[in-house]
Amino acid sequence: MSDYSLRESEKYFNRLEGVLNSKLFGGNYRFEAKNCEESYAERSAKFFEDLTLENEVFAELVDSGISYVMDLLDERGDEFDLGEDVDELDREGFIRLCEPVTIVFEPSEVLAEAFDLPIAFSIKMHLRAVPDELFEMAMIEYKAIYVGEYRGVSPWNDKLLKKKWNYIGK
Repeated sequence: MSDYSLRESEKYFNRLEGVLNSKLFGGNYRFEAKNCEESYAERSAKFFEDLTLENEVFAELVDSGISYVMDLLDERGDEFDLGEDVDELDREGFIRLCEPVTIVFEPSEVLAEAFDLPIAFSIKMHLRAVPDELFEMAMIEYKAIYVGEYRGVSPWNDKLLKKKWNYIGK
């Protein structure tokens, strides 16, 4: 098992912090684990580290992320210097263009036993060339939940699933 340098958050109650290495995104990324035991945080970090575009749910999340980024570039692309023209974007191109800022793991099934909890996470993302342009992606290991503008609201809020700005399934 990797050493995630898990520690209690100094800023927030009932939150662990650590660092994971994502082969997919090509770097070390800070993560937070809310309202969970160390074992869930470690299992979640391992799951994220092992993610590939072969994972069907993550692929759906990335496809929705592509739709979001392409709409953003259609609307405001002239404001950004991405260093390349982006007329089309595939999954690999999305991974090259975007990067996690913060990864938050949070159990999604409050009453389930600890070993039964599915991995659930949200990722605050940015375009590598435009670090202040944030968006968010969220999934449970068996279902894509949310892709859209970062709003500072929990992606686990059921109301987000119904909003027009959620790109899942578009």
